[in-house]
Amino acid sequence: METVASKIPKALADGMDRLIASGRYANRSEVLRVAVRTLLDSEGSTGATRTDPPIPPRVRAFYRRLRELAKDPRYRERWVALHGDDVVDVDGDHDALIRRILEREEEPIYVGLATDDPTPPRARVPSVVRARRA
Repeated sequence: METVASKIPKALADGMDRLIASGRYANRSEVLRVAVRTLLDSEGSTGATRTDPPIPPRVRAFYRRLRELAKDPRYRERWVALHGDDVVDVDGDHDALIRRILEREEEPIYVGLATDDPTPPRARVPSVVRARRA
């Protein structure tokens, strides 16, 4: 066996100690071995990491259309609003385009940047902070 040193939060260490006290595990090392083995098994026998969920066909078609539009100088590196395959509006300013789109009746309208590689942006959204009432 190989030795691995690790630091974990106190709450996790306390949980491990409760598992040991229950008699299910002999020590912390055994708890960690079982946890890691379970994690690896849940990701498949190859140990490969999980992949992102598949991209729906309509979204793939949207990004394919953005790549096509990027070939046209009128749309390249500009924000494009699409309803189906039809270009509804174009602007260099994302916020201005969104304001105009919100006034339109067509639905759904997708907005994206026309580039050679229009990958969806990854955003980290913090949890909601609730204000306490006095």
